[in-house]
Amino acid sequence: MTIPADSQLLYTLGFIRCKENNKLLLLNRNKAPWMGMYNGVGGKLHSGETPLECMVREANEETGLNLPDFKSRGVMRWEVNYSDKLKSLQQQPSLGGLYLFTADISLEQYENYRTPLVYNDEGILDWKDWDWVVHPDNYGVVNNIKIILQHLFDSKKEDLFTVKYNDDNLISCVYYPGRNPLYTS
Repeated sequence: MTIPADSQLLYTLGFIRCKENNKLLLLNRNKAPWMGMYNGVGGKLHSGETPLECMVREANEETGLNLPDFKSRGVMRWEVNYSDKLKSLQQQPSLGGLYLFTADISLEQYENYRTPLVYNDEGILDWKDWDWVVHPDNYGVVNNIKIILQHLFDSKKEDLFTVKYNDDNLISCVYYPGRNPLYTS
């Protein structure tokens, strides 16, 4: 997939995990894109905001959790080829991307954060078992996330994930360690 290295990444996406019990905090989205599907938390960068600042702010706004120790896990770039019938309904740019993050919380934090929970108008938060999230027969989780999660908690800020869609159909999702075009050491 060829995506220009200088195309701006405007969003963040983060995943909160309790490693001790293998649970992920996911958001069943009320809004497009991915309405009605489980995804991580995150959102659009504000002017002058770093990706990490955005991730911490968005996680707090969407969950109420103050998690300043998110780890950068690289970037995800997407390319969507819209058919003529869907061009008028297009909700995302054809080319784009986001910064990926993860945060781990303790078992005690997990036990004190009861779900399902509607924290705001973003959707329903719920702790989900890792195996449930990545199960191939699970159609309630954003399809690229199930693939990205195979590498995400071990990936680094130098890494790149690419996804390609034809309309809503996932064509490819590939992990490229050390290939983040925005990373400079």
